[in-house]
This record gives sequence, C-alpha cells and structure tokens, in this order.
Amino acid sequence: MLNPYPFFPFAPIRKTQNGFTLIELMIGILIGTIVVAAAIALFVTTIRAATAVAQEIRLTQEIRISMDFMVNDIRRAGYAFPHQNRVERDPDTQVPINPFQSGDLDLALHRNGECVLLSFDPTFDYEPDPETLQSDLEDLASIQYVFGYRLEEGVIQMLTNTTRVEATTDCDAGDWVALTDPATTRVETLSFDVDLRCRNVTDTSRDCNNTESEDVLYERRLVTIEIDARHAQDADTRIALSDTMALRNDRVRVAP
Repeated sequence: MLNPYPFFPFAPIRKTQNGFTLIELMIGILIGTIVVAAAIALFVTTIRAATAVAQEIRLTQEIRISMDFMVNDIRRAGYAFPHQNRVERDPDTQVPINPFQSGDLDLALHRNGECVLLSFDPTFDYEPDPETLQSDLEDLASIQYVFGYRLEEGVIQMLTNTTRVEATTDCDAGDWVALTDPATTRVETLSFDVDLRCRNVTDTSRDCNNTESEDVLYERRLVTIEIDARHAQDADTRIALSDTMALRNDRVRVAP
C-alpha cells in the first residue's frame, strides 16, 4: 500500500477523546448529592433553630409581661390614701382601720391558689388635692378598686372594671381579659402563696396565735408567684418563673 503522505516517513497519530466512565460518573453524582444534602440539612437546622429561638422569645415575653402586671398590682394591695373620709380609726385603740385590708376587700386567694383578688385606692386617677379631695373621693365610686388575676384553661386572665366588682370574695365575678395568647402560650401552672409574718405589738411575749382582746397585731405579708408555661405548638419550649414580693402596705389590726 502506498504511503498517502510521501513527504512524511510516518503517518500522523490520530488523537482520541475519552469521557467519564460509568463508575466515575456515579461517584461524582454521589459526592454532589452528599454536598447538596449537607447544605439542605444545614439550612433546615438553621430554620429550626431560628424558629425555636423566636418561640422561646415570644413565650418569655408574654410570661414576663404577665408577671410584671401581677407583681405591680400585688405590691399596691391595701393602699389607702390617708384621709379621714377613707381611713377610720378604732374608737377604743385608735388603730387605723384600712378598708382595703379588712373584710371583703382584703387580699384573698381562691381556687387552691390559682386566683388572687386584692384591692387598693386607685389614686392614679385623681390628684390628692385637699381643696378638691372630697369631690374626687365621690368620683371614685365609678372607678375600679378590686383587681385580680387567675388561670383559666391555660390562659392568665386579668380582672377588668367593665363589670363593677366590690369584693375580693369571688373569682368568677366581673369581666376578665386574657394576658397571654392561647395560640402561642399554654400556661400549665399559676400559683399564688402568702407568707404571713405577724408580731404582737401590745405584748411581745405573746404571738399572734395567742392573743388577748384588743391586742394590736402588726402583719407583714409576702406573696410568691410561680408560673410554668410552654409554647402552644412546641411542648419542648418551656419557661418557669418565680417571684416573691412584699406588700408595701403592712396591715395593723386589733385582735377580737
């Protein structure tokens, strides 16, 4: 056979093109799948972490705000503006008789400690000006002075003055509004506890459980609030708060 390239002693070498083998292709697909799966897993983990943080923040915010409402009102329990038309005195001992610390207006716990009712003089609604105090006191007849908080079907509720409540004896009376959102927060425990510390002022040798008639008793009360709540859509997102406060208005009473 004649050489088609007479000027070249050898025929040119033909170049060949080689692709990926099936094994190489499968390994590449596997590596790519692992990388994509890792990226997706990282993205999902980030989204879940962000969701959990948002749920915890929302839960903490709602419970903390509710706790602040309760603490602020409970601390004011028993306050009475010191005016002769608001605070009377015992005719024998001359001990002041605070209307917001006695009878049906004293701080009271109900429903095994899941509801608290209290009262105080709402002086935030008027200026205690001696010249206009009498008319201001008469206007107080239409102002809320009984306050309360309770747990109702997993929701912390607050007593409002839409319906007038004149005593701290019934947690079902009046209108109540929700402080927590049941769509996001499920309150499992709300408890109030009162620690009474008493001293017999008339005779310090006798305690408050062993009194005689007309002994003057000085009482200081501490209230502890405990809340245990979880997120309504995630039972693992939980919060527990506890706070103890002293009533700023100590009670002085005469033993019967």
